[in-house]
Amino acid sequence: MAAEIEVLKQLEERVQASLNRIDQLEKENEILAQRLAESETRFSDASAELKQQHEARGEIRTKIEQILARFNGLELG
Repeated sequence: MAAEIEVLKQLEERVQASLNRIDQLEKENEILAQRLAESETRFSDASAELKQQHEARGEIRTKIEQILARFNGLELG
């Protein structure tokens, strides 16, 4: 009977250790999910900023090309 009680005690300890580990992994998962969401937000913001910079660069290029076209159309001399 004492051996059976010892086996049950060891089983209970293993079950408790497993439950503790599951709890710990769930908390880690929540933290990682939050970090992922923050990273996705930063990536989205950076992508939007990059798109805006490309658009501004395109506008500047167009204006420079228009100015150069006007200079090319002038007869200097």
